[in-house]
Amino acid sequence: MSLKALIDASRRYGRDPHLVLLGGGNTSCKEGNILYVKASGHALGSIDEDGFVRMDRSKLEEIWNRTFSSDDARREEEVLDAMMASRLEGERARPSVEALLHALLPFTYVVHLHPSLVNGLTCAVEGEKYCKKLFPEALWIGLVKPGFILADTVRRAMMPLKETPNLIILQNHGIFAGAESLEEIDELYRHVLSTLKSNLKRDVDEKPVTIGPAILDPIKEELEPLFTEEVAYFHSNDTRSLLGGEESFYPISSSFTPDHIVYSGFKPLFVPAGDSITEAFEAFGRKHGQNPKVVCVQDAGVFADGEKPLALFIDTVRISVYSESFGGPLFMTDEMIEFIRNWEVEQYRAKVPSQVSLDTRRTENMKRRKQR
Repeated sequence: MSLKALIDASRRYGRDPHLVLLGGGNTSCKEGNILYVKASGHALGSIDEDGFVRMDRSKLEEIWNRTFSSDDARREEEVLDAMMASRLEGERARPSVEALLHALLPFTYVVHLHPSLVNGLTCAVEGEKYCKKLFPEALWIGLVKPGFILADTVRRAMMPLKETPNLIILQNHGIFAGAESLEEIDELYRHVLSTLKSNLKRDVDEKPVTIGPAILDPIKEELEPLFTEEVAYFHSNDTRSLLGGEESFYPISSSFTPDHIVYSGFKPLFVPAGDSITEAFEAFGRKHGQNPKVVCVQDAGVFADGEKPLALFIDTVRISVYSESFGGPLFMTDEMIEFIRNWEVEQYRAKVPSQVSLDTRRTENMKRRKQR
């Protein structure tokens, strides 16, 4: 086992936006009774030794002998307490929410990523059928809540199997690959991605579409006081076809995975050409209790509240296009979306002491624009 090798591999995977974005994904390795697993809040692309938590594998195994609350919030709190108590002495970081699943898999190395190409399969209506056809050696897991429930579901699914599969493919989530060497992990990912690539009916087309300043500038000026960050913009051949109207917008109108909710909001706002963006924006906030992070304007492009939401929404577009090859897009259920929304809101509230009113944001953004 080499933690340095794991760090190097994690950075390599984490720096490819087609494999994982922002704080998504996690990696681990095992050495005797110690599990080294990514800590929450660390991005794979820049991770170092401090980004991993050392955990006692025997204590993690004991967690399966405990009974937890049936209430979602209470259960996750109890499981987190149990995982925190499983850290080696001196560890302070919070382990990844997927630490239990990493510990469960018997491989020396485990790499969990969210490749847009893989999620074109996992977020597709016929994803399970194509998974069994293309990757019969893999274990398919249907849509389940992340964290403890996911780990427990995988544990139960593996019980009747003679051997632990090297690939676990998760509906509306991503993929886990496990092996005794990082070279084997690399080969597993090469196999999965090349197989999917060769079975695409069409690839993404991110060639930029040019929209003149006479159209773009008024939209950006209207959005600046509504957003908290600088307006980020994207428009491609793919989004041009998707933003032609409300019907064509459907394939990118909701959430594919938990990461999309956390970083780009549970759904984007679509504004038909000629409609008031401000009125649509404020109506969205009143209806859903939170403002949109992504605003799609018909025939004009995608506008986001900063680069992070935009990056995840571009990923949404990629997944939508890829899903066409596997039966069409399949979003998370309303129940799952609501679960993740509430989970994300708690994290947001912990970081932000108070909600800032729309009027206050407008004033602050106006000041910021004058200073530029």
